[in-house]
Amino acid sequence: MTSAVEIIEILSKAENAQHPLRFPLDSHSARHAGMYAWWADDMARSDLGRPLGLTLPPLIYVGQAGATRWPSGTRSGATLRSRIGQQHIRGNARSSTFRLTVSALLLDQLELSVAGGGRLDPASNVRMSAWIAEHLRVAIAPVDDRDTLSAIEAEVVAALDPPLNLGHCLSTDARRTLTARRTALSHR
Repeated sequence: MTSAVEIIEILSKAENAQHPLRFPLDSHSARHAGMYAWWADDMARSDLGRPLGLTLPPLIYVGQAGATRWPSGTRSGATLRSRIGQQHIRGNARSSTFRLTVSALLLDQLELSVAGGGRLDPASNVRMSAWIAEHLRVAIAPVDDRDTLSAIEAEVVAALDPPLNLGHCLSTDARRTLTARRTALSHR
């Protein structure tokens, strides 16, 4: 799949999202580069939206895994499986923009402790992973062409306008607040 329209169609449907602890349901698709969308239940929408002064929609974040890095042309070896499974679900805030974002918004509520350099301490990482597993779901859309994935990501994010994305979106007060919270966590 390579069309932004096709990817938007897949990522924008909640029924395509799967439980993090069962990820990936489709091992073949997860072995590819591609795009993903994180969906939140009602409690997560409230918990994540409160620090931003927002009522969040169910689709909260969209990202990509495995795009060629431009302008260098460096090929990424990342896959949907490695990005979501190893970094988002079981990673650390330092290795995942998504996990950094969620951790920054839940820092006080979940009593997360920062070990330094934007890393959560081990106990906080366990709490963060458990919270993600309890309240979030993820949808994936494989993309065959890593070279065009960054451009597709820009189009998909602009179209879906997920509230926890910063890049490819209009600047808002909530996004400025999110940026400040992420920066504060990264510099602890």
